Amino acid sequence: MKKITAKLLLRIAAIIMLLHAVGHTLGIVTWQMPNGKIPADLVQKMQDTHFLFQGKDATMAAFFSGHGYAGAILLVFIFAILWVLSGWTDKKSIPILGLVSISILLLAVDEILYFFPMAVVFSIVAAALVFIAILKIKKA
Repeated sequence: MKKITAKLLLRIAAIIMLLHAVGHTLGIVTWQMPNGKIPADLVQKMQDTHFLFQGKDATMAAFFSGHGYAGAILLVFIFAILWVLSGWTDKKSIPILGLVSISILLLAVDEILYFFPMAVVFSIVAAALVFIAILKIKKA
């Protein structure tokens, strides 16, 4: 049986975060097409109600979409960091991996408070894999 390496753990965590980004992006591109009258009315109000924000015409719908796309970009960035660092499995990578792991755990807390279980599972599993990889790197 082949040994599970830090590189493999980090690549799996990276793929999980990429899948998280894909799911997040699908949610963002479809959120304005809700099922049911009450959600549809709310989306319509978010799109129709304009206000000035720092001198620019804005809507809550634009803010919601913008924050969603920003989140997707950051999830892809986490994927890229993990993928690149999977090739640097020496002790110099530990501080960065530690920060990434903590960031993913904080993301999981945000998801527990504001979103849904599948997002939480993705983040917790990815963070755990990164943490285990750190332990393997320290041990090596």
